[in-house]
Amino acid sequence: MKTITASVGDKGENNIEDVKIVQGLLNQHKFAGFAKPLIIDGQSGPNTIKRIQAFQKMMMDMHQADGLVDANGETLRRLQTTKEAVASISSLYFGEKGINLLKEIEGLAITPYDDQTGKDIKVWVEGATIGYGHLIAKSDWSKYKAGLNEAQAIILLQADLNPFINTVKSKVNVDVTQHEFDAMVIFAFNIGQTGFSQSSVLKMINDPDVITSYPTLEKAWKAWDKSQGKVNRGLKNRRQSEWNIYQKGVYEKW
Repeated sequence: MKTITASVGDKGENNIEDVKIVQGLLNQHKFAGFAKPLIIDGQSGPNTIKRIQAFQKMMMDMHQADGLVDANGETLRRLQTTKEAVASISSLYFGEKGINLLKEIEGLAITPYDDQTGKDIKVWVEGATIGYGHLIAKSDWSKYKAGLNEAQAIILLQADLNPFINTVKSKVNVDVTQHEFDAMVIFAFNIGQTGFSQSSVLKMINDPDVITSYPTLEKAWKAWDKSQGKVNRGLKNRRQSEWNIYQKGVYEKW
């Protein structure tokens, strides 16, 4: 386990070899907005301090991030913890954790209902839904009007997910972790393929240095919280759940 002899970062002692160790440890942890690795040069400049502060805020939930890594402190201990490996987007699949959470979020309906009102329906309406959030096309009404069972709903969900999985795989051009991939699929499944493809979220994931109207990836992600122009509590909760998956690997419904 790599360790340091003195503090590194903002107002630290910043011995060259210690700084190199911290820079190397930081590079092992991929988190939102910091896809590019630090140059391991032993210099505790603005980029290194900014990365320490971001690690403290995002990975440690430290509200008052001091940008300092002490030799025997919690930040160093957390940096020494192995981070989930990143992988090529093409090699990933939508994991079981993601599917199970999405099933919990969407809820199972074995008979058709109106997505706008939540009420059961006997005739097709725009917004007719069944299974795990499957919108019923008017041409398919006869297929689903009598309902379905859970096994059929799961098969339908997997078929519905495939276009969104493929969209994420085709549009994201950086390596990501399994939980980041899962979060993006769940996000895209809710906002649509076009919404995801044109979003600032995608732009910022692909290029952390890109300039958008949002100061952070988190802000861009959580901006998708409106329905018919108004903030929707359910969408706010959903965005937070997705962000917890993306940033922390925590799969929990609100």
